[in-house]
Amino acid sequence: MRILMRILGIIAVIVAVGMGVLSANRNFTDAKDAKEMGPTLEQYRKELDGMKEQVKQLSGFEADSMNEEIAKAEEMLNLPSPGTFTMIGVLMAILALLSIISAVFLFKPGHKTAVIILGATIVAGLVAIIISPNISTEYGPASNRTLSIVVTVPAVLAALFAFAMRNGKKQPAHA
Repeated sequence: MRILMRILGIIAVIVAVGMGVLSANRNFTDAKDAKEMGPTLEQYRKELDGMKEQVKQLSGFEADSMNEEIAKAEEMLNLPSPGTFTMIGVLMAILALLSIISAVFLFKPGHKTAVIILGATIVAGLVAIIISPNISTEYGPASNRTLSIVVTVPAVLAALFAFAMRNGKKQPAHA
């Protein structure tokens, strides 16, 4: 049973580290893109304000259809700040690092450390999932939130296996 747990733990570590590095890279790229898009987004917001003024002069079906288009455009312009993407990237890197540390404790008993790593992994994963935007980018259909979940699940599994292996071999009690 211990061998199976180690094997599953190593697989979880490999997946968590691989996906964590890729997700961190994507989030840092998204942060850079969001920073570069700032002036362009401001220009689009000004154009939307102009469209809102034009809609006030319209009535009926034309006004309704324009209002729907404006609402869609405003929704598309509600992007997170570059700092949000950077924070998510840092959390993905932390999850990858915690997975590597969990791999060590799959083979070495660490009573309190395994508990701390499990708790830190769960907290970092939940924070990453909560603050991740649920939008897709040009790199693929997966949103940042989906990637956070894909990294968090194997990282937590790796920490859970390390937690289960924390006692190592039982030592006989000394008198």
